[in-house]
Amino acid sequence: MKIRKNHARKRYRYNVNRKTMNKTRSSTGKIKDPRMKKMWMEDQRVGTNFSEMGLAQDVNKAIAIPSYKKDRLLAARVVNGFLEEELDEDERRALGLKKPVVEEGPKRGYVVQELEQLASERADPEFRLPKGVVKELSYFLNKHKFNYKAMVADRKNFGQLTWRQFRLKIRRFMSIPEQFNVYLEQKKLPVGVKPDWEEYESDSEWK
Repeated sequence: MKIRKNHARKRYRYNVNRKTMNKTRSSTGKIKDPRMKKMWMEDQRVGTNFSEMGLAQDVNKAIAIPSYKKDRLLAARVVNGFLEEELDEDERRALGLKKPVVEEGPKRGYVVQELEQLASERADPEFRLPKGVVKELSYFLNKHKFNYKAMVADRKNFGQLTWRQFRLKIRRFMSIPEQFNVYLEQKKLPVGVKPDWEEYESDSEWK
């Protein structure tokens, strides 16, 4: 008995703009950064653009995981005479062999330098805590000051942080004057000075 196949009826969609749809399918997306857009060659493929600029499209291919098996096979081929060993320039000249092809750098190598310079301009050398973390630590400091044991038992300790984690976070917060001074000003405390609150410093106090 032959199996009967049901095929859906093909219908032409009159509400679709074919020109826009083809453009969307064939486009690789818009480049928002004006500098990168200037460096990008529209008439070339993505892979060609990356290789000419000295960038990697696929990290796994650019920096491959070293294979011990391949190294051993290559060494065995050299020993057995299936593959020529690397020769010096004098030896090649004596044997009349051609010079090995020297791999040249990328055609548009200046792109990498410009991107590195751009990244160094945008990079912030100083560390900042996220606003949510600052708000959370401000709440714990307002309520418990430097009593880390009370912070652990607080109902708003959603992350189940230990007292050591609280102490580390608060000390990191205090080490950033741009953020901690704002908190001191809100509490009307002297700016640039550590608050004179009792702090649990030693591990023996928690036994």
